[in-house]
Amino acid sequence: MFDEPLLSSSSLQNLKYYKYSSIDKSPVTKYVLRHWWDFAASLFPAWIAPNLITLLGLSFIIGNVVCQAIYDPELRGTAPSWVYFTHALGLFLYQTFDNVDGRQARRTRSSSALGHAFDHTIDSLNCVLGGLLQCASVGLGNTRRSAILALTACWAMWSSTWEEYHTHTLYLGYVNGPTEGLLLAVAVHLVSGIWGPQIWHTMIQLNQDGTLAHILGVHEVDAVDLFLAVVLVADICIHTPACFLNVKALYQSDKSRFTNACLQNLYFAAYSGLILAWLFAPHSAILSGGHFLEYTLLMTFTFGKLGPRVILSYLTRAPFPGYDDGAYAPLIAGACIVHILPLFGIERLNLEFIELVCLHCGLIFSTAEFLWWWTSLCRGFCQRLDIWCLTLKPKPADKSS
Repeated sequence: MFDEPLLSSSSLQNLKYYKYSSIDKSPVTKYVLRHWWDFAASLFPAWIAPNLITLLGLSFIIGNVVCQAIYDPELRGTAPSWVYFTHALGLFLYQTFDNVDGRQARRTRSSSALGHAFDHTIDSLNCVLGGLLQCASVGLGNTRRSAILALTACWAMWSSTWEEYHTHTLYLGYVNGPTEGLLLAVAVHLVSGIWGPQIWHTMIQLNQDGTLAHILGVHEVDAVDLFLAVVLVADICIHTPACFLNVKALYQSDKSRFTNACLQNLYFAAYSGLILAWLFAPHSAILSGGHFLEYTLLMTFTFGKLGPRVILSYLTRAPFPGYDDGAYAPLIAGACIVHILPLFGIERLNLEFIELVCLHCGLIFSTAEFLWWWTSLCRGFCQRLDIWCLTLKPKPADKSS
């Protein structure tokens, strides 16, 4: 169960072929943020390892989640205004550190496949945690809309990772999630800090003769629904098609390979189906009982292994990864409990207790399985590449001096 064939000695031998490749076409990056990131990178001393910078970036998000859990665990938008300002600051610093680590790696000549895998793993963890904070800032509460928003962030990360597996290039378009997407999220936190999360539940009147009113079939809409619509449209209609088109261009002379590549997305479809099958079940108490925050932690560690294993396969030149216990087993157990046990006449109170036991056991299992996998990855990469993970190994010249 805790074995990872992608970390076998034969697989790790392929790390010698690693070469980083990325394309970022964002004007915001080129003309604005790049200068800030260069300045921020200059503030770090040369002895700090890039992976440590990456991990420090995640620590800001973890701190935000802890504050949220203390002041508003049910995500209703009842936390003090300063909490939302710290969410904005934490996310902005996360974005900054996420871009500084690469600059630090080039500066210290410590770029490696480990840094690539480490960075993608941290980003995968942040997808759910960042989505959780967004739900809190717009006051979605323990609702189905919160689940959709959290899953949307995961889908964006998955599709980019799937694209990178095939193209061997991290492609960021003119408008992309790591840049404009995070800035939009920061803006949402700031709006909630200034005017309060209740502003997102203002009813907006639509022009009765307008196209939007005709499409929606209503004359007024909740502001938070418009926000969710923008996020979904950006992901489904802009980001995802771009990923598919880039992979299609790669396999334009081999349609069968492109078809097989597309079918690989069924793994994430199954993951999403399990998430929703559990949460949306009529007998589930996760949402009605106010346990969505705990459930997002389960999502964090399950998706935190699902996506990075694709990158691990790319780095080790292995086939596309399939089923994994750490990613699927807890969700399968939960979905089966809420759908099958009611058929045997289990009383609702007993069913809720069993479901919560399953949730917490699944969270413990997924956390332990993820941490074991992550430490095994870092240890295997460090041994193969003769490097250290969170500190910089002295160069031969440094030893002689």
